Amino acid sequence: MRDDRTNNATIAGVIDTLTLDQTEKFTEVGPFVQLVWSPVANVTLNAGGRYDWVTFDVVDRHFADGADNSGSRTMHAASGQVGVSYGKSDLLVPYVNVSTAFETPTTTELVNQPGSTGGFNDQIDPQRAVSYELGARGRIGTSVTYSVAGFLSRITDAIVPYTEIGGRAYYENAGKLHNDGLEVGLSVEPVRGVRLFGSYTYAHYRFEDYQRVNGATVDTLDGKVLPGVPKAFIRLGLRTSFLGRGTFDVDHTMSSSVFADDKNTLYVNGWGSKANGAPEGFGKGVTNLRVSWDQPLGAGRIAPFLGVNNLWDKQYVGSVVVNGFGGRVFEPAPRINLYAGAEIGWATR
Repeated sequence: MRDDRTNNATIAGVIDTLTLDQTEKFTEVGPFVQLVWSPVANVTLNAGGRYDWVTFDVVDRHFADGADNSGSRTMHAASGQVGVSYGKSDLLVPYVNVSTAFETPTTTELVNQPGSTGGFNDQIDPQRAVSYELGARGRIGTSVTYSVAGFLSRITDAIVPYTEIGGRAYYENAGKLHNDGLEVGLSVEPVRGVRLFGSYTYAHYRFEDYQRVNGATVDTLDGKVLPGVPKAFIRLGLRTSFLGRGTFDVDHTMSSSVFADDKNTLYVNGWGSKANGAPEGFGKGVTNLRVSWDQPLGAGRIAPFLGVNNLWDKQYVGSVVVNGFGGRVFEPAPRINLYAGAEIGWATR
């Protein structure tokens, strides 16, 4: 990947002095292997391994600051996964997985530095995680499917935005994160051609071993909730077919309130509700719908579709700017909007 990046200072919204001009290159090599084995009937083992070698290069073309900040950074690590499932019948298939992960900073996270200098921030390192998952999935009869899973992750050197100035976020490694959660899904077909589905996600993400220098003091943020991540999501939906080729989908999604800063003093309501709300309260939710038609066309097919997002035209905060400067953390979601398109496919002989 190559990115030609420039930053400019602005005065009253008008572009002024050039502060950064550089070319960034991102190169990654990641060989991997995945194995699946059934040592005995009904038992499936799976394992995988990967080695990532990532190089960031930057060529500085802005010398007004009197420095050439060209350079490179290389990050590399091994990661893996192992799991086992038991499937004697479709009614219940329990499974367990253990995995490790390695995640580098993005070029944006590396470039943004409070001093507005060029080059890469050499104070940010990759974050690493060890995750455990225990769950089960199954089918009851021909009309009901379900899944349930509990997970926990232990992340070290977590990359988080610690401040935002002038619309630009700045990042650092923030000690440790403990991410625990639960996911439940259910799908029911009460009559032929009509399917109801629902899902619930609970996420308890929090800082551990996280101290931040704040002037002459040090803020200890152990136990604080990770900002920007709702504690819960609920999604309900319906899919039905009509006239043999048409499909109608509608879904309604609700989220809990979310904190917008590391200290957990700023929060906003969940999706579909205005302004601030009580922590952990649910928003009213947002409804989307989509209609499509699958039409054969010679040796192929064409499937035009039309969709509406935010059907009830809710005004709400779609996301937050974590640790936004001066408490400016709101990012409004789009109002009601329509989209249309078509999927085209064909068969080759």
